[in-house]
Amino acid sequence: MIDFRSDTVTKPTPAMRKAMAEAIVGDDVYHEDPTVIALEQRIATMFGKESALFFPSGTMSNLCATLTWCNRRGSEIIVGDKSHMFLFEQAGASQFGGVSYRTLPNRDDGTMDIDSIRRAIRDDDIHEPRTQLICIEDTHNACGGKVLPLSFLQELRTLSLRTGIPIHVDGARIWNALAAMQLEPATFGEYVDSLSVCLSKGLGAPVGSLLIGSADFITKARRIRKALGGGMRQAGILAAAGLIALDDFKVRILHRDHIRTRQLAEALSELPIFEVYPFETNILFAKVKTDNPQWPSMLRSMNVLVSAWEPFLMRVVVHRDIDDNAITRAFEAFRQLSAKLA
Repeated sequence: MIDFRSDTVTKPTPAMRKAMAEAIVGDDVYHEDPTVIALEQRIATMFGKESALFFPSGTMSNLCATLTWCNRRGSEIIVGDKSHMFLFEQAGASQFGGVSYRTLPNRDDGTMDIDSIRRAIRDDDIHEPRTQLICIEDTHNACGGKVLPLSFLQELRTLSLRTGIPIHVDGARIWNALAAMQLEPATFGEYVDSLSVCLSKGLGAPVGSLLIGSADFITKARRIRKALGGGMRQAGILAAAGLIALDDFKVRILHRDHIRTRQLAEALSELPIFEVYPFETNILFAKVKTDNPQWPSMLRSMNVLVSAWEPFLMRVVVHRDIDDNAITRAFEAFRQLSAKLA
């Protein structure tokens, strides 16, 4: 089966499994797991920040970041209306922190209008909630894996410094953004105050995200993580795979995913039933021009799994377990589907 549903479906590599089996561990709630500490220190240094904190998931990491910045009920965060934090994380900030979401339209490239963000920041008025945080996403999943332009990050940072409102980035696929931009993590880190970065998507680790920021921010976040149930014990078994994942990032494994995505997009564009949307990294959306709602199951019968985001909108995500042979086999399945439905 060729699984394009998400880059979360990857299996840990043999090197990861070996590192996990041999990991030196301790109790991370006591901050005594040396492998977790090594991962946290390494990733904080990579992004030019003081500290980092290991989480079982990106959703928990994003929630903890929000609750750390928004330490008073009645706070408000500014998010894009197509952001993962708004669409797919159960409004956790509202559920658990009494924090409201102020949504602004995401443009096709994943950005938001800077002037609209400025106008959305609340005045100090007793009738209104307090704006405490601006949240962005990079790469932007629902906008098709788009990479936020550096010019947007620069403008947003200027606004943040002027208003005193910090910036948090949901960096579930930040590694894809860095690879596409050929940008050092520390350079990206200069534009934001905190980041949640995932190791279990493009890099292929089995579990884990990290929250990155200042030492004071992470100290506060550690306490909230415990309340959320994110305090794990001998978590070095998981962190060991994360260290291997960072090594893999350094040898540019994500560039291969981006190349294969481009190859698949070019091939799909030649088939009459697909309208391929603009793409930049490893996520590809395509309209399926048919009135047959069974097209996903037809692909499944040909051993290809995709996500149907809407009844006739296909999302394909290329990841490290998709090799050149899988791309060739998948295209043959797409060709057969096109022949049946055209």
